[in-house]
Amino acid sequence: MANLKNLGLIAAMAAAPFPALAHHGSSGQFDLSKTVEFTGSVTRIRLVNPHAYVYFDVTGTAGDVTNVRCELQSGSLLKRNGWSADMFEKGSTISVVGAPDRTDPTTCYMKQITFENGMTATRNSTFDTDGTVLAEQRPTEQDDGTPNIDGNWVKVRDENAPPEGGNETRTELTDAGKKAVEGATSDDNPRFHCQATNIFMDWWMDEMVNRIEQTSTEITMDYGFMDMERTIHLDGQPMPEDYTPGRAGYSTGEWQDGTLVVTTTGFDEGWIMAPIGGGPDGHTPPDEGERPQNRPEGGPEGGKGRGGPPPTPMKNSTEMVVTERFTLNDDGTVLHREYTMVDPLYLQGEITGSDDVTLTTDPYEPYDCDDLTNERSH
Repeated sequence: MANLKNLGLIAAMAAAPFPALAHHGSSGQFDLSKTVEFTGSVTRIRLVNPHAYVYFDVTGTAGDVTNVRCELQSGSLLKRNGWSADMFEKGSTISVVGAPDRTDPTTCYMKQITFENGMTATRNSTFDTDGTVLAEQRPTEQDDGTPNIDGNWVKVRDENAPPEGGNETRTELTDAGKKAVEGATSDDNPRFHCQATNIFMDWWMDEMVNRIEQTSTEITMDYGFMDMERTIHLDGQPMPEDYTPGRAGYSTGEWQDGTLVVTTTGFDEGWIMAPIGGGPDGHTPPDEGERPQNRPEGGPEGGKGRGGPPPTPMKNSTEMVVTERFTLNDDGTVLHREYTMVDPLYLQGEITGSDDVTLTTDPYEPYDCDDLTNERSH
């Protein structure tokens, strides 16, 4: 991930003062929880105060033409940041991503604009004298004042550190928990079948890039490992009665003094610690010929360092409840998570853990799993 070298630059930009956003965003004219996209031909630009507007004709599928206008920053601020009317040449094509006006479908709040030459900018971009967009400051807050966790995030392993993450405590299994893992072997490990394991370990596993998309009503998390998808509902919407339990569960959240507190229920029966050994108890070393071949004991799924035996397999029941607390550091480049899992059916006590992921310019990519572990055994 060569682009991780740019993190120092991101941190420096994030620490700089960030221009004030248009007051309409907080006054309610625009619905910042929704997104609209328009592509059309520029008809007019007005770099005025308190808000500039670009006007452009959008052609519908039936050939009908609608003149759309999208709000920018104030004209004075745009000019100070290198914007000019020449950038909006009449007849040139632009594409705008923004938030819709609550009452006027032909008006939007511009968040991102792509010009005909392919250059993309946001409402806060600054241009050089030659018209080149400069690296912009990353805001540490969203338009609604909540911490800005939108973006791509990845676990960065310290030099010479093992690949584990999570820093989890342990607890004993109940009798039902012990019965649930009886006879477990590595063949029961979801990872060897291209399936997600849990919302904890998969967040940092293999240092894949995760993606967070944030609005005022929900937060979506796309895990780079095994393509797990989560939605955190911020509008108080309870879990539907007909909800189908799943590996990601059903999450509700709220911001409390700058911390995102998330409660998740609705899990299917899965693995807190999947078996990685081949023995009858699921955690003794595999016999020769059993998979996973040549996997070192205490490897990525061990959770507690190298060299020791893998931990005992541990499942969760459908009664598991998880609480997570996400906190952004001061410059907005590290997202810290603390979590607690409680499962009265399978666990005698609670399990707690924590991890950190770092803001990255590396792209999010689907995992596209293709497990070849057993390729030569068939």
